Amino acid sequence: MVKTINNKIKFGTDGWREIIADGFTFNNVRIVSNAIGNLILRNGNKSYPVIIGYDTRFLGKEFATECALTLAALGLKVELSKNTIPTPLIAFWACKAPYKTNGAIQFTASHNPPKYCGIKYITSYGGPAPQEVTDEITRYLDPGKVQSRLDPTVIIPAFDPKEAYTKHIKELINFDIIKNTKLKVIYDPLYGAGNSYLDYLLKEAGCNTITLHNKRDPMFGNLLPEPKEEFLNDLKESVISNQAIIGLATDGDADRLSAIDSCGTFFSPNKIASMLLRHLVKNKKLTGDVVRTLSTTHLMDHLAKAYGLSVIETPVGFKWICEQMIKNNVLIGAEESGGISILNHIPDKDAILAGMLLVEMLSYEKKSLKEIFNDTLKDANWKCINDRFDLHINDEQKQLLISRLQNGEIKECNGIQVKSINNTEGTKYLFNDGSWFLARASGTEPMARVYFEATSEKSLQSMKGEIQKIITEICQK
Repeated sequence: MVKTINNKIKFGTDGWREIIADGFTFNNVRIVSNAIGNLILRNGNKSYPVIIGYDTRFLGKEFATECALTLAALGLKVELSKNTIPTPLIAFWACKAPYKTNGAIQFTASHNPPKYCGIKYITSYGGPAPQEVTDEITRYLDPGKVQSRLDPTVIIPAFDPKEAYTKHIKELINFDIIKNTKLKVIYDPLYGAGNSYLDYLLKEAGCNTITLHNKRDPMFGNLLPEPKEEFLNDLKESVISNQAIIGLATDGDADRLSAIDSCGTFFSPNKIASMLLRHLVKNKKLTGDVVRTLSTTHLMDHLAKAYGLSVIETPVGFKWICEQMIKNNVLIGAEESGGISILNHIPDKDAILAGMLLVEMLSYEKKSLKEIFNDTLKDANWKCINDRFDLHINDEQKQLLISRLQNGEIKECNGIQVKSINNTEGTKYLFNDGSWFLARASGTEPMARVYFEATSEKSLQSMKGEIQKIITEICQK
C-alpha cells in the first residue's frame, strides 16, 4: 500500500491508496488520473481506450467517472465498467478484449479497511504495472498541470467483460466433471466485488451454491474485506449447517482467496496453492515452472521436486510473479497472502479462477479438502507448520531488527543450524531441517512482518523466541 504523505501523492507498484475524504479526494483523483493519462499519451496509442473500473468501495463509481472525464479531457478514449467489477476481470479485459487497450485503471483498496480507496494501474498485458511504469507515473504527478475535466453530462461508453471472462474460464476449468458431482458450495464475497461473479460461475458449473453477504455494503459489514479466518465465522457456520463440501471467501476486489472445509476448518492460501499445484499436475496433466514469493510455503518446492518441476522464488508482491509469467512457461504463481494464477491465464492474481480450480479439484478427487491436503503432504514427503505475526515497532526499531538479522544475529534454533541467509528483501533465514523465517520491514507503516515455516511446533516456537529476544533488546535501548 502506498500512502499520501504530507499531501504528496506517492504512486507505487500496487497503486495509490489513502483514506477517503482525507488524502483520497476528487482533486487528488484528478491529479493521479492526469499523471496516468500523460504516461499513456507518451507510451500508448490514442486510438486505443483506457478501461476504468471500480469495486464496492464508497464513492467508487463517482471516483471512476471523475477519472474517465479527466482522461477524456486529455484527448484519450475511455470506457467505464457497466457495474462494480473484480480486479481480475478488468485485468482480463485489459489484455483479452476484442480490441487493443491502453491498460486499465481500477478503483479499489483491495483488503484494506472500509475508509480506504485506491487506484491501481494495470498494463495492457493484464498484469500489475512494473516499477519503471509507476516511477514514470510519479514523475507526472503535478497538480498545476491537470486539464479541466469534460462536462459531467458527457456519456461515457460502457464495457462488460463477464460473458467473455466466463467463456475463458470454461476453457481452463472442466465444467462437465463439476456438473457430474453436484457439489454444494457456500461463497462469501465479504460484500465485495466478487459477488455475482464467482457464485455465477459456480452455478454455471451446476453447483448448489449459497451466497452470503451478497449485497453492496461499503462498510463491509464493519469487518475487514479480507478472507482471514477471524472474519469468516458466518461462512464456517453456513458450511456446517448446510452440510456443504466447501466454503470459499474472496477479498474486496476478489483477487485473494481462502477456503473452509466441510468440518469448518480454515484452509490458508499456503495450503490452497500447494493443493492446486498437485491438482494441475496430477489431474490436469499440466507442466511448467512453479513461481512463489519469498513468504510463500516451501511445501510447493517439495512438490515441485517430486514432480520434476523448477521453482522460481521472487520478492514479495505479485508484480514479480507477473514478470516470470510473461517470460517463462509458468504452471502456477502463488503468494502467501492468497494471490494465485496459472498457465494460460492473466499474469495477475485471480481468486475467482482459484475458487473454480478448488471446486474442480474436489470433483476430480471425490475426497474432502483434508484428505486431499494429506495426499499433498504424502506427495511432497514433507510436513510443515506456517505462522506469521506483525511487530508494531517504529521505523528505527524495524530497521535495527532487519540490520541485525542481515548481519547473522541468529546462528541456530532448537539445535538446528542456519543453512543460509537470503537478504533479497528484508532477511530470510533457512535452517538445515527445512524450516525458515522471513522478516520484512513495512514501507508504509511502523511495522515489521515476520513469516515462519517450521517442521515441528518446537522449531516454530524456537524461531519465534529468537525474534522476540532481539525485539526486546532493541526496544529496551
